[in-house]
Amino acid sequence: MLNQICRRVLLLVSGGLLLSGASLAQAGQWLVIDAEGTTLTPGTLLTEQQKVALSEGARLTLLAENGETLKLDGPYSGVPGQKSAAGSDGKNLAAIASLLQGHSKPTTTLGVLRSGSRRTAPPGAVDVDRPGKQCLSRDPVVLWRGNATTQESMTLMDASGKMLANLPWPMGEAELTVPADYFQDGQSYQIQHGSRQASWQVRKASQSMDNLVATAAWMADSGCQAQALAVLQELKD
Repeated sequence: MLNQICRRVLLLVSGGLLLSGASLAQAGQWLVIDAEGTTLTPGTLLTEQQKVALSEGARLTLLAENGETLKLDGPYSGVPGQKSAAGSDGKNLAAIASLLQGHSKPTTTLGVLRSGSRRTAPPGAVDVDRPGKQCLSRDPVVLWRGNATTQESMTLMDASGKMLANLPWPMGEAELTVPADYFQDGQSYQIQHGSRQASWQVRKASQSMDNLVATAAWMADSGCQAQALAVLQELKD
Protein backbone atom coordinates (compact mmCIF):
# COMPACT_ATOMS: atom_id res chain seq x y z
CA MET A 1 0.00 0.00 0.00
CA LEU A 2 2.83 2.34 0.91
CA ASN A 3 4.62 1.50 -2.31
CA GLN A 4 1.50 2.35 -4.34
CA ILE A 5 1.21 5.72 -2.60
CA CYS A 6 4.88 6.45 -3.26
CA ARG A 7 4.49 5.58 -6.94
CA ARG A 8 1.49 7.90 -7.25
CA VAL A 9 3.41 10.74 -5.59
CA LEU A 10 6.33 10.22 -7.95
CA LEU A 11 3.99 10.27 -10.95
CA LEU A 12 2.39 13.52 -9.79
CA VAL A 13 5.77 15.15 -9.17
CA SER A 14 7.19 14.06 -12.51
CA GLY A 15 4.04 15.21 -14.26
CA GLY A 16 4.33 18.60 -12.59
CA LEU A 17 7.92 18.89 -13.74
CA LEU A 18 6.92 18.06 -17.30
CA LEU A 19 4.19 20.68 -17.24
CA SER A 20 6.62 23.23 -15.83
CA GLY A 21 9.11 22.46 -18.59
CA ALA A 22 6.41 22.83 -21.24
CA SER A 23 5.41 26.19 -19.80
CA LEU A 24 8.98 27.45 -19.95
CA ALA A 25 9.30 26.24 -23.53
CA GLN A 26 6.13 28.11 -24.50
CA ALA A 27 7.47 31.29 -22.93
CA GLY A 28 10.45 31.14 -25.31
CA GLN A 29 8.47 30.40 -28.46
CA TRP A 30 8.27 32.28 -31.71
CA LEU A 31 4.91 33.46 -33.05
CA VAL A 32 4.26 33.83 -36.77
CA ILE A 33 2.92 37.36 -37.35
CA ASP A 34 3.35 37.58 -41.13
CA ALA A 35 3.76 34.93 -43.79
CA GLU A 36 3.95 34.70 -47.57
CA GLY A 37 4.45 31.69 -49.81
CA THR A 38 4.38 29.16 -46.94
CA THR A 39 1.89 26.85 -45.29
CA LEU A 40 2.59 28.53 -41.95
CA THR A 41 -0.08 31.10 -41.16
CA PRO A 42 -0.12 34.19 -38.90
CA GLY A 43 -1.07 33.16 -35.38
CA THR A 44 0.94 29.93 -35.47
CA LEU A 45 3.09 29.32 -32.40
CA LEU A 46 6.23 27.42 -33.32
CA THR A 47 7.07 24.63 -30.92
CA GLU A 48 10.52 24.38 -29.42
CA GLN A 49 13.04 23.09 -31.95
CA GLN A 50 10.41 23.15 -34.74
CA LYS A 51 12.09 23.15 -38.13
CA VAL A 52 11.03 25.74 -40.69
CA ALA A 53 11.42 25.25 -44.44
CA LEU A 54 10.90 28.12 -46.88
CA SER A 55 11.15 27.88 -50.65
CA GLU A 56 12.51 30.58 -52.94
CA GLY A 57 10.48 33.78 -52.56
CA ALA A 58 8.74 32.72 -49.34
CA ARG A 59 8.90 35.05 -46.34
CA LEU A 60 8.21 34.72 -42.65
CA THR A 61 8.19 37.21 -39.77
CA LEU A 62 8.41 35.81 -36.25
CA LEU A 63 7.78 37.56 -32.94
CA ALA A 64 9.25 36.72 -29.54
CA GLU A 65 7.74 37.49 -26.14
CA ASN A 66 10.36 40.19 -25.52
CA GLY A 67 9.31 42.07 -28.68
CA GLU A 68 12.21 40.97 -30.85
CA THR A 69 11.33 40.00 -34.42
CA LEU A 70 13.04 37.60 -36.79
CA LYS A 71 12.57 37.81 -40.56
CA LEU A 72 13.31 34.75 -42.66
CA ASP A 73 13.54 34.74 -46.46
CA GLY A 74 13.54 31.60 -48.57
CA PRO A 75 15.29 29.50 -49.44
CA TYR A 76 15.68 28.61 -45.77
CA SER A 77 15.68 25.43 -43.74
CA GLY A 78 16.40 25.24 -40.05
CA VAL A 79 15.25 25.84 -36.49
CA PRO A 80 14.88 29.53 -35.60
CA GLY A 81 16.94 30.35 -32.53
CA GLN A 82 14.74 30.20 -29.44
CA LYS A 83 14.46 33.33 -27.36
CA SER A 84 14.56 33.20 -23.59
CA ALA A 85 11.74 35.00 -21.81
CA ALA A 86 12.80 35.18 -18.20
CA GLY A 87 9.95 36.13 -15.93
CA SER A 88 7.39 35.62 -18.70
CA ASP A 89 4.65 33.01 -18.93
CA GLY A 90 3.98 33.44 -22.64
CA LYS A 91 0.47 34.87 -22.13
CA ASN A 92 1.16 37.87 -24.35
CA LEU A 93 2.04 35.72 -27.35
CA ALA A 94 -0.97 33.51 -26.67
CA ALA A 95 -3.31 36.53 -26.77
CA ILE A 96 -1.72 37.80 -29.99
CA ALA A 97 -1.92 34.34 -31.53
CA SER A 98 -5.65 34.21 -30.80
CA LEU A 99 -6.08 37.66 -32.38
CA LEU A 100 -4.25 36.71 -35.57
CA GLN A 101 -6.04 33.39 -35.89
CA GLY A 102 -9.32 35.31 -35.89
CA HIS A 103 -8.15 37.59 -38.70
CA SER A 104 -6.80 35.04 -41.18
CA LYS A 105 -6.32 36.31 -44.73
CA PRO A 106 -5.37 34.55 -47.99
CA THR A 107 -1.96 36.24 -48.04
CA THR A 108 -0.91 38.19 -44.96
CA THR A 109 -2.93 39.00 -41.88
CA LEU A 110 -1.31 42.36 -41.29
CA GLY A 111 -2.07 43.24 -44.89
CA VAL A 112 -5.57 44.11 -43.69
CA LEU A 113 -4.04 47.29 -42.27
CA ARG A 114 -2.83 48.32 -45.71
CA SER A 115 -6.03 47.50 -47.59
CA GLY A 116 -8.70 50.01 -48.47
CA SER A 117 -8.47 53.67 -49.40
CA ARG A 118 -8.88 55.11 -45.91
CA ARG A 119 -5.70 55.81 -43.98
CA THR A 120 -5.30 54.19 -40.59
CA ALA A 121 -4.18 55.76 -37.32
CA PRO A 122 -0.53 55.28 -36.41
CA PRO A 123 0.26 52.84 -33.59
CA GLY A 124 -0.60 54.28 -30.18
CA ALA A 125 -2.95 56.92 -31.60
CA VAL A 126 -6.74 56.71 -31.35
CA ASP A 127 -8.89 57.19 -34.46
CA VAL A 128 -11.57 59.71 -33.45
CA ASP A 129 -13.90 58.51 -36.22
CA ARG A 130 -13.86 54.85 -35.20
CA PRO A 131 -16.79 53.99 -32.88
CA GLY A 132 -16.85 51.18 -30.36
CA LYS A 133 -14.09 50.05 -28.00
CA GLN A 134 -10.99 52.20 -27.74
CA CYS A 135 -7.88 51.23 -25.78
CA LEU A 136 -5.88 54.09 -24.27
CA SER A 137 -2.34 52.93 -23.54
CA ARG A 138 -0.53 56.26 -23.24
CA ASP A 139 -0.67 59.47 -21.23
CA PRO A 140 -1.35 61.90 -22.80
CA VAL A 141 -3.81 60.29 -25.19
CA VAL A 142 -3.04 60.94 -28.86
CA LEU A 143 -6.16 61.50 -30.97
CA TRP A 144 -5.91 61.13 -34.76
CA ARG A 145 -8.10 62.23 -37.66
CA GLY A 146 -7.84 61.07 -41.25
CA ASN A 147 -8.55 64.50 -42.75
CA ALA A 148 -6.54 67.41 -41.37
CA THR A 149 -7.36 69.97 -44.08
CA THR A 150 -9.53 72.17 -41.84
CA GLN A 151 -9.38 73.77 -38.41
CA GLU A 152 -11.94 72.24 -36.07
CA SER A 153 -12.96 72.02 -32.45
CA MET A 154 -12.74 68.69 -30.65
CA THR A 155 -15.54 68.22 -28.13
CA LEU A 156 -15.46 65.39 -25.60
CA MET A 157 -18.60 64.47 -23.64
CA ASP A 158 -19.43 61.74 -21.16
CA ALA A 159 -22.30 59.30 -21.66
CA SER A 160 -24.83 61.76 -20.21
CA GLY A 161 -23.80 64.50 -22.64
CA LYS A 162 -21.82 66.55 -20.12
CA MET A 163 -18.97 68.39 -21.82
CA LEU A 164 -15.54 67.40 -20.53
CA ALA A 165 -13.33 69.27 -22.97
CA ASN A 166 -13.47 71.55 -25.99
CA LEU A 167 -10.13 71.99 -27.69
CA PRO A 168 -9.08 73.59 -30.99
CA TRP A 169 -7.70 71.23 -33.64
CA PRO A 170 -5.46 73.30 -35.95
CA MET A 171 -5.52 72.87 -39.71
CA GLY A 172 -2.78 70.59 -40.97
CA GLU A 173 -2.45 68.73 -37.66
CA ALA A 174 -3.56 65.10 -37.86
CA GLU A 175 -2.84 64.44 -34.17
CA LEU A 176 -4.11 66.13 -31.02
CA THR A 177 -2.94 65.26 -27.51
CA VAL A 178 -5.32 65.35 -24.54
CA PRO A 179 -4.68 64.43 -20.90
CA ALA A 180 -5.57 60.84 -20.01
CA ASP A 181 -7.35 62.20 -16.92
CA TYR A 182 -10.34 63.01 -19.12
CA PHE A 183 -11.04 59.29 -19.42
CA GLN A 184 -11.96 56.59 -16.92
CA ASP A 185 -11.59 52.87 -17.54
CA GLY A 186 -14.85 51.19 -18.54
CA GLN A 187 -16.75 54.43 -19.17
CA SER A 188 -18.52 55.57 -22.36
CA TYR A 189 -17.92 58.86 -24.17
CA GLN A 190 -19.03 60.91 -27.15
CA ILE A 191 -16.36 62.63 -29.21
CA GLN A 192 -17.08 65.16 -31.94
CA HIS A 193 -14.94 67.16 -34.35
CA GLY A 194 -16.57 69.20 -37.07
CA SER A 195 -19.68 67.33 -38.22
CA ARG A 196 -18.33 63.92 -37.21
CA GLN A 197 -19.28 62.16 -33.99
CA ALA A 198 -18.43 58.75 -32.54
CA SER A 199 -19.41 56.84 -29.41
CA TRP A 200 -16.64 55.12 -27.45
CA GLN A 201 -16.36 52.48 -24.75
CA VAL A 202 -12.97 53.10 -23.21
CA ARG A 203 -10.42 50.70 -21.78
CA LYS A 204 -7.65 52.61 -20.07
CA ALA A 205 -4.29 51.20 -19.03
CA SER A 206 -3.35 51.83 -15.41
CA GLN A 207 -0.05 53.29 -16.60
CA SER A 208 1.61 54.15 -19.91
CA MET A 209 2.71 50.99 -21.71
CA ASP A 210 6.06 50.93 -23.51
CA ASN A 211 6.31 47.19 -24.19
CA LEU A 212 4.69 46.79 -27.61
CA VAL A 213 4.07 43.04 -27.24
CA ALA A 214 2.31 43.56 -23.91
CA THR A 215 0.41 46.51 -25.40
CA ALA A 216 -0.84 44.49 -28.38
CA ALA A 217 -1.84 41.59 -26.11
CA TRP A 218 -3.71 43.90 -23.72
CA MET A 219 -5.53 45.55 -26.61
CA ALA A 220 -6.48 42.19 -28.09
CA ASP A 221 -7.81 40.95 -24.75
CA SER A 222 -9.72 44.21 -24.31
CA GLY A 223 -11.52 43.93 -27.64
CA CYS A 224 -9.53 46.63 -29.48
CA GLN A 225 -8.51 44.40 -32.38
CA ALA A 226 -7.78 47.14 -34.94
CA GLN A 227 -5.48 48.94 -32.51
CA ALA A 228 -3.71 45.70 -31.60
CA LEU A 229 -3.11 44.95 -35.29
CA ALA A 230 -1.67 48.45 -35.76
CA VAL A 231 0.82 47.84 -32.95
CA LEU A 232 1.78 44.50 -34.53
CA GLN A 233 2.33 46.29 -37.84
CA GLU A 234 4.86 48.54 -36.09
CA LEU A 235 6.62 45.46 -34.69
CA LYS A 236 6.61 43.83 -38.12
CA ASP A 237 8.10 46.88 -39.84
